[in-house]
Amino acid sequence: MPDWERQIAENAQRYQELTERLSQLSITEASGDGAVKVTISANGLLTGLVLRERWNPEPLEDIAEEIMDCLRRAQSRIPELLRRTMFEIVGTQDPSTHLLLDDARQRFPEQPEREARQARVPERERDTTGDWDEREVMEDV
Repeated sequence: MPDWERQIAENAQRYQELTERLSQLSITEASGDGAVKVTISANGLLTGLVLRERWNPEPLEDIAEEIMDCLRRAQSRIPELLRRTMFEIVGTQDPSTHLLLDDARQRFPEQPEREARQARVPERERDTTGDWDEREVMEDV
């Protein structure tokens, strides 16, 4: 087998391994209070969504915005995941790896850090007296 044919066969094998590895990878991102959690595949598609109940329900627009924010933050991590996996399997010498990374960076740009959302405790459950020692309290009904 000529050298160029062997090299093409090896490249094809490495790219097949890369495809298989990437198909097994996922990225998960959550809101600051953990009420929203998204999981995406290495190609950026949503594969999982978990919504946990909050103490103070928010308007649906706010929840939708938070879902999209988590999705964009997860997708912005794809280029680095792709870079590590490609360089490990294919190496840094193949020009197509750089083209694929440039494409991923354009499709999934970095996202600015957002302030973490804190879990909210309803007014009725907040201790305003300062003397509660966290023991259970029994009431006669």
